[in-house]
Amino acid sequence: MLREKIVKRLAIAIVSLAVINFLGGFFSWYSIEWWFDMPMHFLGGVSVLYISAVLWLPALKRVSVLRYAYECLITAVLLGLLWEALELYLHLRLGSPQFILRDSISDVFFDLAGALWAMFLLLPIVYDEKNANN
Repeated sequence: MLREKIVKRLAIAIVSLAVINFLGGFFSWYSIEWWFDMPMHFLGGVSVLYISAVLWLPALKRVSVLRYAYECLITAVLLGLLWEALELYLHLRLGSPQFILRDSISDVFFDLAGALWAMFLLLPIVYDEKNANN
């Protein structure tokens, strides 16, 4: 039951991300609005946290809820850092897209903020499910 709840939230986050990304590309919001990638990274952090939550779900039987939350958050942050490392690599190899350190730091912080928000919304459900099974 918990898996279904997480997957439903993940689907909503991914569909929202896809629709907003499509609109951003169609209307050129990425180049017109300097801040447009900030909500995109926030939603990306939400999506990656829910993916991490599904992947770490089997471990929830053996660890505490706080340990589960920690593992999910660390996974989400590491994936955000890997994404920024990929952008840096592409910039160094191809010279594009334009790499700006301040933007990358902002991206990581918005990834983290989205992951924290998703965890804030997910923890009550995880606690209820874990207590119901004990």
